[in-house]
Amino acid sequence: MKSILVPTDFSENANTAIEYACELAKSLGAAVFIINVYTPAVTQYNIISPLIEEETGRARKLAKEKLASIQELVQSQYKPLVCNTEFVVGGLLEAIEELVDKDKADLVVMGTRGASGLDKILFGSNTTRVIEKVKCPVLAIPAECPFHTPKRIVYATDFNNAELDHVGKLVIFSKAFNAELMFTHITTDRAALESEELLKRNFAKRVSALTDYSSITYFVKYEDDISRALDSFTTQVDADWIALFTRERKMFEKLYNPSLTKAMAYQTKIPLLAIKA
Repeated sequence: MKSILVPTDFSENANTAIEYACELAKSLGAAVFIINVYTPAVTQYNIISPLIEEETGRARKLAKEKLASIQELVQSQYKPLVCNTEFVVGGLLEAIEELVDKDKADLVVMGTRGASGLDKILFGSNTTRVIEKVKCPVLAIPAECPFHTPKRIVYATDFNNAELDHVGKLVIFSKAFNAELMFTHITTDRAALESEELLKRNFAKRVSALTDYSSITYFVKYEDDISRALDSFTTQVDADWIALFTRERKMFEKLYNPSLTKAMAYQTKIPLLAIKA
């Protein structure tokens, strides 16, 4: 991993995301790239007026001053970590996608609430769109979740062979902090528990053949509600992060369905690592 991208709106949540990114970069030997994206208003027919240009200029000046202060702070606290910054005019998702496509980022770390102060239980729309669209992993940091070294990472798995191609990505993050990687499968069919246990054992053998990382455990849980089961399990084992592959569209939709807001309240408590498969 060469570079970690952090979009910031200079909110406290974004500052926490920067801290997570720096700690990861320090462990992985990566650089940190912090951007502020300004989206100007446009007039009818998308014509940018002189007034809007003037406002953009003021925003650029203020943002560059703040970015310079952040860069100085990061480089003093995490020396010799490389930290670069950039002010970008445009849409947030488009800016992140462009930088990722240009191989300027291998991971995006971002907060789930911004300076607007909107108090949403589920992740904000910007974070959700980035997770869905950007092709590199995204680590989403909830508000009021100060950095601490993760000791347990719960990965929601289907024990699917396709997941094996991406096990290495999970191991990279687990190794960075010497964290236990907990493959956890939730079944909604009690009658299938025995066959799921067999799948678990076979999957564990295949994972062992792919990595020598020893701190990996496997679990099968029965529950008629997947999100509630994950909530319960992450609380039970005191998980620090939860991870999933967004290839599992059905799983992703269940986790982000607004009707499950109360059941998924744990999303405001621990970071989510979303890996595009």
